[in-house]
Amino acid sequence: MSTVFRKIYSQLNEKQKQAVDAVEGPVMVVAGPGTGKTQVLAARIANILKKTDTRPRSILALTFTESAAKNMRERVVEMIGLSGYQVRIDTFHGFCSQVVSEYPEYFGSYLNDAGEAEIISQLEKYRLIQSILNNGRFYKLKPLKAKTLYVKSIIKAIADLKREGVSPKQFSQLIQAEFSQLDQIKSQTEKSKQLGRRAKNLELNEIYQLYEQSLRIRGEYDFDDMIMMVKTAFAAHRDLLLNYQEELHYFLIDEYQDTNSAQNQIINLLASYWQDQANIFVVGDPHQSIFRFQGASLANINSFLEKYPQAKVINLRTGYRCPQKIYNAAYALINESF
Repeated sequence: MSTVFRKIYSQLNEKQKQAVDAVEGPVMVVAGPGTGKTQVLAARIANILKKTDTRPRSILALTFTESAAKNMRERVVEMIGLSGYQVRIDTFHGFCSQVVSEYPEYFGSYLNDAGEAEIISQLEKYRLIQSILNNGRFYKLKPLKAKTLYVKSIIKAIADLKREGVSPKQFSQLIQAEFSQLDQIKSQTEKSKQLGRRAKNLELNEIYQLYEQSLRIRGEYDFDDMIMMVKTAFAAHRDLLLNYQEELHYFLIDEYQDTNSAQNQIINLLASYWQDQANIFVVGDPHQSIFRFQGASLANINSFLEKYPQAKVINLRTGYRCPQKIYNAAYALINESF
């Protein structure tokens, strides 16, 4: 291992070293802003390669932005040299895009007659939803005097459903379950309110179904489909999942508090071969969920510990982004706010 890694390792604090040295089994690192989590992730990748005979391509590190992936990759390359480029460091969408590219035969329903599929643009998505509304019999989501009033809300709702891994069929079941006890509501005002919500959800589900059918006919998929496509393919095709399980042995997830349900299901499927002894390393801060609007779920933090009861939990408490006095003042301000 290079002298660069040894130098960086020597500069880590004790908790950071614990995280870097915990190369086997499930590990959760709770890390607030400025606690050096990116350095820990990169150093842990280097340490895995140092302590085991794992190939760089057998390590998968996932994060949320291209810039974060680029930053992590540069640090890994600095520590271990050019072989760092072979480590799979990517965004969730980038990884899923590679799966679709490598195994197109598992995604035939998303391909057009030429065997290709394209991502629909935001403008075309808006036009498609608008067309579905104009050509359908909708009363709750297409007001007479403002027929496009709900277009943006519908697009967001469908995106949220996909990010939580909910298909049109599953959404229909959820609607049925949620409103199954309407007859027992005694208040007419409340009952009328719930009937209105159910009517809107039923129309939304019909639009969702028509939207999906239109995408398949056009040979297109949207940005959020990429996660759903791979999650569904992994769950339905054991051989495809085994291909990746045979190749990938270590999983590192950055900003774990921001993973939504569909992303989390992909991680769990990949790690399922090793069950509760999987080499899965997640870094997150339950108090800092910047992607909640994208369907991220803080419940993932708790569900991780339920799924991996033997997981080692390491707290990174030392901040390096600013002087301790500022951290203390921010902590006091937050406590006063609540």
